[in-house]
Amino acid sequence: MKSSTLISWLLLISGTSTYVIGLWMACPSLSGKGYFLSVLVTAMFVTYVYLREAKREQLDHRFVSTCQMVALITLGLFLVGVINAPLSLSERAIYLVALFVGLLGLARVVRVSGH
Repeated sequence: MKSSTLISWLLLISGTSTYVIGLWMACPSLSGKGYFLSVLVTAMFVTYVYLREAKREQLDHRFVSTCQMVALITLGLFLVGVINAPLSLSERAIYLVALFVGLLGLARVVRVSGH
């Protein structure tokens, strides 16, 4: 159980730090940096809220639909931002993977934690 918790935190920290530091260095404008940071925060929030309610077994159809809609909009905003940012193809792939690794780490942290 201890190694599972450690791996979960490592995934969360490595994914989010790669995403934040990499895009912070790659985006020349402050508005681009804020855009990608808000995409990360929105994705983390919707994932956390959904998993917390699933753990409590209090999911209803409207809540699930809303979470799915917000997640899809957030992913769409990320893809539009990455396409329009001055990044190479490999950087785009790295930041996409970093976002999903951070979300996977968050999901694992929520599942293994007692909260």
